[in-house]
Amino acid sequence: MSNASPSVLSVITSRIREVFRQNLLPCLLLNLLVLLLVGSYYQVPAMAEFWQAVGDFKTRWSYRFSLTSTLFAAVLLPSLVQGLMGTLPAEGRLRRILLLALFWGYRGMEIDLFYHVQGWLFGTGNDAGTLLTKVLVDQFIMSPLWFVPTYLITLRWVDMGGSWQQARASLNREFWTLTLPTVMLTNWLVWIPALALIYSLPPALQFPLFSMIMCFFILIVTLLARPAQKQAASGPDR
Repeated sequence: MSNASPSVLSVITSRIREVFRQNLLPCLLLNLLVLLLVGSYYQVPAMAEFWQAVGDFKTRWSYRFSLTSTLFAAVLLPSLVQGLMGTLPAEGRLRRILLLALFWGYRGMEIDLFYHVQGWLFGTGNDAGTLLTKVLVDQFIMSPLWFVPTYLITLRWVDMGGSWQQARASLNREFWTLTLPTVMLTNWLVWIPALALIYSLPPALQFPLFSMIMCFFILIVTLLARPAQKQAASGPDR
């Protein structure tokens, strides 16, 4: 590779830096909020009672809760924010939202099931060994092999209006060597600390906290996952 052409690593780093620069304040507020929420459960008796009620509600609703909360956090709220920011594609908005809802309704229940499986395999304790094991399995096995690639491919499918032929054609070298590694690194930056907090909570509260974090992550990935030509067309501040 010539000196005039930036390395793949430098391009990935540049893209991550730019997106986090745009989302720095929301990121800091999100992490502060997560810390306060988890701390309130363990340190504030009144809030512990509230969170217990949330956990009881989640237990009663089971996968209906994971479906509806994920639709709100990963589809409806991000679409509203993107619409207000002017970054929601103008054409086929309703179709786009419906396709995303189809995917995230399923994915929410799938992640909820994965949390249950993690608890069954490794226990529900919040000791360092249990938390480390769950985070490693989540982020270094399931995420690179399944969660992140399938989401990015689905996002391309949605961007192409539901055309699998066009989506498959867009899965080019740039997708595998630039887009996927960039989003994977971003996934680790956001979710490794977040999951340590999520898995420290009782099982019934893990998915509600996940849903809150998901909204911010979706906004970041939507920016990162766009093909290069769309990013160039939208300008540097999009």
